[in-house]
Amino acid sequence: MPYPYYSMPFCQPLEGVKKSASTVNPGTILLGIRIENSPYTFSVMEEQRSQVVCKAPKYPDSAYPSLREKEVKKLKTKIEDQYRVRLILDNLPITTYDLELDPESVRPGFEVGYKMNDKYYVNNHLMFKVLVHETYGQYTRSAQSKAELDAAAAAETGGRRLLQEGSGTGEKMFMVVGFEVVACSIKREAGQPIQNIPCPQSPDDPNAPAPQEVTKDAKVVYTYDVYWDTSKITWASRWDAYLRMPGGKVHWFSILNSLMVVVVMSCIVAMIMMRTIRRDLQRYEQLLVDSGSNADVEESGWKMVSGDVFRTPSSPLSLCVQVGSGVQILIAGFITLFFAALGFLSPASRGSLLTALLVMYLLLAVAAGYTAVWLWGMITRSYDDWFKVCWRVACFFPGVTVLVITILNIALWATGSSGAVPLGFFFSVMFLWLIVSIPLSYSGGMIAAKQEIKPYPTRTNQIPRHIPPPHWASHPMVLFFAAGLLPFGTIFVELYFAMTSLWQGYFYYIFGFLFLVALLTLVITIEVSIVCTYVQLCAEDYMWWWRSYYRGASIGLYVLLYSVGFLVNTLHNLTGFLPIVLYMSYMGLMVWCLSLVMGTVGFLSSFIFTYKIFEAVKAD
Repeated sequence: MPYPYYSMPFCQPLEGVKKSASTVNPGTILLGIRIENSPYTFSVMEEQRSQVVCKAPKYPDSAYPSLREKEVKKLKTKIEDQYRVRLILDNLPITTYDLELDPESVRPGFEVGYKMNDKYYVNNHLMFKVLVHETYGQYTRSAQSKAELDAAAAAETGGRRLLQEGSGTGEKMFMVVGFEVVACSIKREAGQPIQNIPCPQSPDDPNAPAPQEVTKDAKVVYTYDVYWDTSKITWASRWDAYLRMPGGKVHWFSILNSLMVVVVMSCIVAMIMMRTIRRDLQRYEQLLVDSGSNADVEESGWKMVSGDVFRTPSSPLSLCVQVGSGVQILIAGFITLFFAALGFLSPASRGSLLTALLVMYLLLAVAAGYTAVWLWGMITRSYDDWFKVCWRVACFFPGVTVLVITILNIALWATGSSGAVPLGFFFSVMFLWLIVSIPLSYSGGMIAAKQEIKPYPTRTNQIPRHIPPPHWASHPMVLFFAAGLLPFGTIFVELYFAMTSLWQGYFYYIFGFLFLVALLTLVITIEVSIVCTYVQLCAEDYMWWWRSYYRGASIGLYVLLYSVGFLVNTLHNLTGFLPIVLYMSYMGLMVWCLSLVMGTVGFLSSFIFTYKIFEAVKAD
């Protein structure tokens, strides 16, 4: 759960707390990112030591006032839970890693404090190191006055800032390319002169100064040092260290493994389509020729359910709504991930990925309405009450999601977390849903209702056929668990890196790998669904509608079990009832989205496969 910086017993700036409005977007609001000004002041290429943070008049003796019992408890809780402080300089996040050593991965922020010998210590002294890259005006326009340069720099997008030493073009300038920190705990007496004490190598160092313990009535003196260093890191590559992900070869091995699975499954599907089904059709045609076109022919296998295979399933409205919602989420996620893979949605632009996904989801309500009404017409053989289908599909996924987020928000508001969605934004999203998403859903349904209903290739019998007991290999539960295993194996490796970045504060930028894995997962799901549906039909079981959907969605069960294991093994420091509830709630929503998407893919692929093979029987 994220918390505002100044909700902790930290000193505020001399000019007061001011929020940055230029960085606010729907993504940052939903992620709980609130950017505010800090009490730290830097001067370009000017080394500063033992600077006092608490300079405002309300801080006597340049120290935070005596800690109250509530503040002590808050600090100890955050230290126990290993909370980290996030600071940014020129849009670059702070880190404790040495950026010039090309670390395998970089985790932003520094810890609030540490625990040693059952005592809690706050990191009240920071040693900042700012890496800059020298430039001689190649990023500026020549023959411009200083005022024009300042105006141009202010109009730059992406947070670019040129730090200039001296005035006029051609002078040496510096660009911020790294922001590092060493945080430590040093006990200082309030009101006493500040001594220049560097941070020790570790708290266990015998020569380390006495740390600042978190106790009641303690006056904490916050100080900092600032060091500047030139670096060979260029402006264009300053984000590379932050976006680097470990295990590059692992990603390629995962993709190769998935490709092998795709090839094997493609061969199985090709064998079913080109050999088994064609052989069945040729045998069926030969029997017709030998016995006469009007003679009764004994059918076997999947052809025996030709009179029941397109029988209306149970709860057709629910099936149409879930498939329509799955199509909407699938297309929105595919488009967003495609542009992210091309580099248009960089983590440097905070919240852009989530904002793009939200916008695409709202606009693609037209696809949900169209798909749901089209499927409704195919199942019921008429478009009666199509407007009810549109209303259901427009309210189904957003309604459940808003309900869950509202319940979580009530708990977050009570704790003061910045992860709580403000009421203004909440009602703004609801307003957009009412005036954009719902009308678009009805528009898509209206377009679908004007389409001609395609006839089924076979005629449905009035009396349902008896379904024989299945063999263990074609049992619905066996097919259900087997169908989700291969797709989960495809995303297993990438899922670990994505969840590590999401829940442990790392940046995730390997969207190219993620896009390839997503495509392979879709292909494998389609192939597995076709094979499982063929096995089910050969067992003379024609109730494939819902089962094909559930088989595609079964990957969600494996991801849910994996998320529980991830919580126990990786997030074992996550304590408290509310954080665990938040984790499981958000993971539950993600798993539900994945199940809707993959269930839709499994159903549509099975629907097309079934339609095509019985259409071939009719043609023969």
